[in-house]
Amino acid sequence: MRTYFSLAMVSVLALAGCAKKQVDETQNPDGVTDADGSGDSDSASSGTSRARGSTATRSGGRNTKARKVTSKKPPRPIVVPDENGGEEGPNGLLAEGFAVAAVSAVPDFSTLGEPSSSFVVANLDFDEDDAANGFPGDPSLTSNYALRFSGSINITEEAEYELCLHSDDGSQLLLEDTLLVDNDGVHDGAVETCELLYLAPGEYRLEIRYIQADGPLMTMHFAWSMDGGDKVIVPTEVLFKPDGTAG
Repeated sequence: MRTYFSLAMVSVLALAGCAKKQVDETQNPDGVTDADGSGDSDSASSGTSRARGSTATRSGGRNTKARKVTSKKPPRPIVVPDENGGEEGPNGLLAEGFAVAAVSAVPDFSTLGEPSSSFVVANLDFDEDDAANGFPGDPSLTSNYALRFSGSINITEEAEYELCLHSDDGSQLLLEDTLLVDNDGVHDGAVETCELLYLAPGEYRLEIRYIQADGPLMTMHFAWSMDGGDKVIVPTEVLFKPDGTAG
């Protein structure tokens, strides 16, 4: 079983042992490698504890040296989401759905025209489900479709972050228009791919791409860990919709 722990557990473990393990790398940015076209970094907080079903992990899907990514904007003040679950606040991501003929890989979204649907998701925490039920937020998306999730991720603490996509079928993650996590392709089951990043405080432009071919199941998770701590779902409070997004 793949388990994502709670924020409280992350904090305890980080204080107990992970801080010493990571301090040299985190405080020594000269020891990390730059992502293409970038140079700085940021950090954030954790999400909900949840057990996952068995999954595959791509061989070589995690780099052991952190890449640096630069944010063009300072971090936002921390915003607590509406307790009533309202969608009028700034948190979440904009989802745009596209019908794609016989999808086999993440497409070039610039060639797909206008989306067939758009909706808002709080975060990406969608457990394995029957693909025939449609993607949460748009039940018409059952097979051969692509989804683009856009917005930003707010990092308030400088640290090393491991960003992970766990999906069936393929997915990709971009920060500041740089592809960093590539979990593309049609999968026989849920597959996870991760990337280690050195991030400084800032608000980072975020895009996550997802495809579903004609298989029977769908899964989509976006998770992270900080400074070697436990992996958790990226929480709503650090995700922000694009400016002007309704709902």
